[in-house]
Amino acid sequence: MIIRQRLRRTAIALATATIVPLGLLATSTAADAATTTYKGRITEGVNARSAPTSASTKVGSYAKGATITIQCKVYGPAVSGNSLWYKVANGRWVSARYVANIGAAPRFCGDGKEYTGRVASSTALAVRSGPSTANAKVSSIPRGAQMSIVCKVDAQNVDGNRRWYQLTGDGGGQWVSARYVTNVGAAPPYC
Repeated sequence: MIIRQRLRRTAIALATATIVPLGLLATSTAADAATTTYKGRITEGVNARSAPTSASTKVGSYAKGATITIQCKVYGPAVSGNSLWYKVANGRWVSARYVANIGAAPRFCGDGKEYTGRVASSTALAVRSGPSTANAKVSSIPRGAQMSIVCKVDAQNVDGNRRWYQLTGDGGGQWVSARYVTNVGAAPPYC
């Protein structure tokens, strides 16, 4: 009887010791996902941009063969058929068209949540393929309608506001100027 009680206590102690660390491991893994970095190799010389669009300011370049550290990716204007843009560890952006992933492909930017905004313009709001009025208009959202937002970047200034919001959607890139959006609840994080 005493041996059974000791075995039962030992089994409970071991089960508890095993469960607690696994729970902590799962929590830290989810938190670490947002700070994980990825590697890529430049396949041909590429310009680095201040925002995920060729219409933004050139802020540097990378030579063929250079290894870069990537934080995350967003959809934007397609470059030779590739609509992904990588945010490099220094905050610059490069078209994924010119990067070969080393290991896992980068995660999408944002914190995995959707944020809500409402069109605050007097007319329908243009949805663009990238964060600039130089990028193609891909659709529009009616005045007063709500939209789901993933994250934001600072890009082209529109009437005193440099923020652009990336919307949830397909791989063609969907961006709107924050100048014409009112947040409903919390503001989205930076991409």
